[in-house]
Amino acid sequence: MASNTTRPPSTSPSPTCALTFQEPLLPWISDNVLAIILPTIVYVIAGAFFQVLDSYALFSKHRIHPSEEELKRNHVTRWECFKAVARYHVMQITIGLLLNHGNGPALVDDEACKIHDTALAIRNLRNLVPMLLTTLGIDAKQLSIATQGTSTAFAQIVGGGSPNDNLTQIPTTLEITLAKFTINILTPAFQYTLALVIVDTWIYFTHRLCHVNRTLYRIVHAQHHRLYVSYAYGAVYAHWLETLFLDILSFVLAGEIAQLSARQSMIFGGFATIKTISDHCGYVFPWDPFRWINGNGAVFHDLHHQSWGLKIANDEREQYNFSTYTVFWDNLLGTTWADKEGAERRYQRVRDMTEKRGPLKEETVSVRGVEKAIAEGKKDE
Repeated sequence: MASNTTRPPSTSPSPTCALTFQEPLLPWISDNVLAIILPTIVYVIAGAFFQVLDSYALFSKHRIHPSEEELKRNHVTRWECFKAVARYHVMQITIGLLLNHGNGPALVDDEACKIHDTALAIRNLRNLVPMLLTTLGIDAKQLSIATQGTSTAFAQIVGGGSPNDNLTQIPTTLEITLAKFTINILTPAFQYTLALVIVDTWIYFTHRLCHVNRTLYRIVHAQHHRLYVSYAYGAVYAHWLETLFLDILSFVLAGEIAQLSARQSMIFGGFATIKTISDHCGYVFPWDPFRWINGNGAVFHDLHHQSWGLKIANDEREQYNFSTYTVFWDNLLGTTWADKEGAERRYQRVRDMTEKRGPLKEETVSVRGVEKAIAEGKKDE
């Protein structure tokens, strides 16, 4: 890799620190472009996987709704849904390419230099530890001596840097170990967590606003709720304004604020896409990781798509399960559906009503009004 910019190291002439262009993961496409199109690739693969399950009635015992409910309850055809989803991905890729226009390969530090600089920064922080403990009334020196036999690393941390350390700019083994942990684990974990918090918070409150505000619901968000029985490739079926302001903008903000690199964006965007597909796939698998991590799985979101789980303004019913990635805001603000037995009774009632109802006509289902769709949904209760 050709050197682009050389800068002196922060504290030592060795190692030589240089910024270099990062080679792309794939030689025929830049990391920036790959990060933009990868969520679409993941979406197509995951959507196709669940479409095969639907088409061949595989794993039917894990379906939330019987397959026959789809035509009887949904108010949009699969073809119309497909066109809206295709528009979503065209918008996502186009905006991503425009925002990244003119951006070249990432400039990265030499690994040895990054470790060296981080290790010396950690040394400076270590020097603050004894002072902090002293303000708390703890004798840092005695604590360091007392723990030397059980944990050398802990003793070195609470004791701070030794005078001999400050005479040299060569990091200690402990400082190098902490530097590698900070660079490879701690910093990325913080970035991903921050990005998740931003996206989850943005989507929760904008999503909830679309239900509270009658105009926003009628004009924008009601399109997504034409799918009472959701399926995988319809996960991002939505009005173009919702695509722009709820989905795309949330990830743009998260990427910029958390300072995700192109490669980090690939990971974050890929997992976010899988999560979105999982929420709308219509299947509950015992091995679903999202279900076990925080309870925000396919059933959690499917409840929101039912007539008793959604609400338009001025309706007397409550509204539930707005979150997409975690359950934090729903739990904190009391919008989590907690009555599992009540949900199962309602699901069974819907199944019974669906068996009595004839399927909607394919040629007319797409032109039914939003209020008509909601009225039909109320009958499911």
